Amino acid sequence: MIRILFILLPVVLWAELSLDELETKPSGHIRDFQIWQFMQKDITPSQADSAYSLVNNRENSKILKAYAGKTDNLIVKKRFMCTRGNIDFLLGETDADCINRGLSYAKAMALDDKQREYFAKLLQEKYPKKSMRLTLMNKHPFLPNLLASGSDHYLKIFNNIGAENRQKYFDVKLSQKDINLLADDRRFARAIKYIVTDPKMQRMQTSLLQLSPHELSAQSYFFLALNALRHKAVNKAGYYLEISHNKAYYQMDKDKASFWHYLLSKERQYLQRLIESSDINIYTLYAREKLHLSTENYFTRRDLDRQTSEHNLSDPYIWQETLNQIRTSKKDELPGLLKTFNTQDDEVINAFIYSKSLDYKIHNYIMPYKKATYALSSDDKALIYALGRQESHFIPSAISRSYALGVMQMMPFLIRSLAKQKKEEIRLEQMFDPYKNIEYAIEHLKYLKKHLYHPLFIAYAYNGGIGFTKRYLLKGNFSQGSFEPFLSMELMANTESREYAKKVLANYVIYKKIIGDEVNITSLFERLSEPSYTDGFRRKKIAMKE
Repeated sequence: MIRILFILLPVVLWAELSLDELETKPSGHIRDFQIWQFMQKDITPSQADSAYSLVNNRENSKILKAYAGKTDNLIVKKRFMCTRGNIDFLLGETDADCINRGLSYAKAMALDDKQREYFAKLLQEKYPKKSMRLTLMNKHPFLPNLLASGSDHYLKIFNNIGAENRQKYFDVKLSQKDINLLADDRRFARAIKYIVTDPKMQRMQTSLLQLSPHELSAQSYFFLALNALRHKAVNKAGYYLEISHNKAYYQMDKDKASFWHYLLSKERQYLQRLIESSDINIYTLYAREKLHLSTENYFTRRDLDRQTSEHNLSDPYIWQETLNQIRTSKKDELPGLLKTFNTQDDEVINAFIYSKSLDYKIHNYIMPYKKATYALSSDDKALIYALGRQESHFIPSAISRSYALGVMQMMPFLIRSLAKQKKEEIRLEQMFDPYKNIEYAIEHLKYLKKHLYHPLFIAYAYNGGIGFTKRYLLKGNFSQGSFEPFLSMELMANTESREYAKKVLANYVIYKKIIGDEVNITSLFERLSEPSYTDGFRRKKIAMKE
C-alpha cells in the first residue's frame, strides 16, 4: 500500500494545484508546465493574469496561446495575434513591434513589392536592419544586390526563408571571392548545413568547393567533407574529415569522422582509431564488428538494497533538484551521492550517477521497470529500452522544455490521442508513473511498427513524427548508391532527429545483445536500402509502379 501511494501522491497534488500553491513552487520550466496545465482549467481572467505573472519563459507558444484564450488583457491578445503572423492581420497593423514579431522573412518573400514597401516603412525607425532587408527583396536583380549589401543581410535572409525560397532564389554558382567573404560570418555555419543537406542546391554546393580554410566548427567541416565527396572531390573530403576530427569536442563526432575516413580509404588505421574510443555508437559498433571484437564497456544492473526508497522519483521538482546536485558534484563527491540513492527503487538515478563517476567510459544500459515490458517480444523490448534510454535515462519525472513527459517523453497531444483510443480518462501527471508511461509508449510503438520495420526509421518517427519520416523516405533517400545508406543518415536536415536516431540504433544493438538476441549492425545498415525490410511507404510505392 505504501508503494502505491509513492507513485500516486504526486498525481493528486498536481491535479488539484491551486494558484496559491503555484506561487510556492520554484521558477523554471517545470512550474511553467504546471501553469500551462492550470490555464486549461475553468479559471477567471484575473487568475490567468496572476498565473502568467509567474511564467519563466514567456515566449513559450503553448503558454501564450492558453493565456490569450483566458485573459481580458487586450495587449496580450494582440501579442498572440502578432505571434501567429497572419498576413491579413499584419497588413492592418501599424505597430512596429507587432509586425516585427509576426513577419518572418519567409512570409516576406511571398509578398508583393508594395506590401514589402509598406512594412519596410513601418519598421524603418525601430527595426532598421529588417526594414533594409525588405527593401533589398524589392531590388532587381535580387541576388546581386543582396550580395553587394554584405554577408549580414545575405545570410540573415538565406537562413530564414525556408528551403523552397532558397532553391528558387539562391541556388546559383557564387564566385570564389563571394563564397569566402560569406564564410567569414559566424552565421555561415548554418548556411552550410542548409546547402549540403538539400539535394536541390547543386550550384551552391559546387560553390562550397572553392572555400579556403576558415574558423568553422567540426560539424561544418564534416558537412563540407560530405559535400566534397558527393561531388567527387575525394582528396578534399579526406582533408575536411581530418579537420573535423581534430576540432570535434564530443567523442561521437570524432568517431564519425574516423568512420567516414575508413569508408573513403578502407585503411585499417581508422578502424583501430574507432576501437580505441570509449564511446558506444554506431561507428564504434561497426568497427568492432569488422575486427571481430565484442563491445563490453557497459553495465546492465546495480547491486542495491531492497528497502523502499526515501526519494520521490515521480516528483519533477525533486528530480530537478537531484539533477542539479549531480551536475555540480565533484568526482570525489559522487561515491557519497551513490550511497544516498542505494535502494532498488533508486536504480535509475544510481545508475545515472555511477556512469558519471566512471567519466562515461563505462555506459549505463540498465533495464528497469521489467513488469512493464515482460510481455513484449525481445525485439519490442529492445526498442522500448533503446528509446527510453535516449529519451530520459529512464527518469520517471523528466519534463522537457517542450513538455514531453516521463520515461518515454510522451507529448501531451499524443497522450490525449492514445487515451481517446483506449477510452480512458487521463491526467498528464499520470505519465510520471513509469508503468503508465511505458504502457502508452508501447501502444504508440504498435502504430509506428505498422508502417516502419527498421529501428532507425522507428526512431525517426518517434522523435520527428511519422509524417516527417514518410516524406524523408519518399524523397529517394536510403536508395542504392555510393556511400549509402550512410549519406542519407548523415544528410538529414533535421539535426535532432538525425542524431537521436543514430543513438537509438546503437542502444538497440546493445539491448538486443543483453536480451540474448544479438543483431549484426552491418546487416542493419544494409537493410536500410531495401524497402521490403524497412518500411511500408516505399514498399507500397514500388508495388504501385509494378
